[in-house]
Amino acid sequence: MRKLMMILMSLMLVACSTQTSAPEKEPEKKDEEKTKVSFIGVGDNLIHEMIYIQADKAAGSENDGTYDFTPMYEHVKKDVENADIAYIDQESIIGGDDLGISGYPTFNSPDQVARDVAATGFDLINTANNHCLDMYQAGIDHSSKIWSEQKGIVTAGTYTSNEDRNKIRVIERKGIKFSFLAYTYGTNGIEPPHEYSVAYFDEEQIKKDVAAAKKVSDVVIVSAHWGDENVSAPTDFQKKYAQLFADLGVDVVVGEHPHVIQPVNWVDGKDGNHTLVIYSLGNFLSGMLDVNNVLSGMIRFNFVKDNKSGKIQIEDVKWEPLITHYTGDAKDILNTRKDFTVYKLSDYTDELAAKHGLNGVDGQKVTIQDLYDRTSKIIKDIEIIK
Repeated sequence: MRKLMMILMSLMLVACSTQTSAPEKEPEKKDEEKTKVSFIGVGDNLIHEMIYIQADKAAGSENDGTYDFTPMYEHVKKDVENADIAYIDQESIIGGDDLGISGYPTFNSPDQVARDVAATGFDLINTANNHCLDMYQAGIDHSSKIWSEQKGIVTAGTYTSNEDRNKIRVIERKGIKFSFLAYTYGTNGIEPPHEYSVAYFDEEQIKKDVAAAKKVSDVVIVSAHWGDENVSAPTDFQKKYAQLFADLGVDVVVGEHPHVIQPVNWVDGKDGNHTLVIYSLGNFLSGMLDVNNVLSGMIRFNFVKDNKSGKIQIEDVKWEPLITHYTGDAKDILNTRKDFTVYKLSDYTDELAAKHGLNGVDGQKVTIQDLYDRTSKIIKDIEIIK
């Protein structure tokens, strides 16, 4: 009996010990069901003459051929750097100093623009626009060279040879491959020296390009330089090609050229797919002289891949309003513009708005509320960040 009692007591002690011991934690499982790649895009980087002058002063001695554009981008740099993919339209061709630095109407930007855009964190650069032939083929060739020297940069839209034109640009993030195509409606009447020089809107060529892109990538992104200047509604031309891109299965179309913002829509393709179309992001950086031209947007969204099915969707589409800030004398604003920099409207202050150079120019007044009101009248189908 005593022996039995000892056995029972031993069993009870073991049981108590088991119950009071903390259960061993299972290792935390990583969320491997989905892969997310973040994307942001901004509009025209249009370097007017007064912007060159400021960048020249920022680099130290004036008229010494050195420039510093980084202060103009510093207030959005963190957002650009934090994105997995960041897009920009380089509106003014980077033809280099030897071709003569110039502004409107025939643009040519110094090499430092490319270096500073890359240093800000941009990855995808559109070079197909109406100013891309301002310095003819020499400008395109130099632009291609200087961009190729910037680490991690992918450009599309202008080309140096047939081989270059036929090469599909691909960027990879987190195991997902993104192809990048770009097209422009025209080049201000300047004829391209070669068929390969510039990618224009052409239905048959676009069909070939998209088919080739889909063979080498999981996602197709298109830059579209289109629309009417200073018009906030998409034209029939824009709608026609937006539908073509959707029918071809393009995932995203990022538009610019009108110098003002235009709507963001989902366009249904013939196969039941949905293409995100950003008709125009407006001017990211410029020296233009109307409030609508200094108001722009940063589009934000995520590519989300279901790792089980392999399906990729676009989620969390948002619009971040931006403003190009500058100061100057309203009586002679064309020749006195300075202090150029881009702000997120959420970071802009009433004090800065009161100092904007456009106050008093043709009766204009810059206020934060008015900028949000202008944005909300056009951007209706997605969230606006405030």
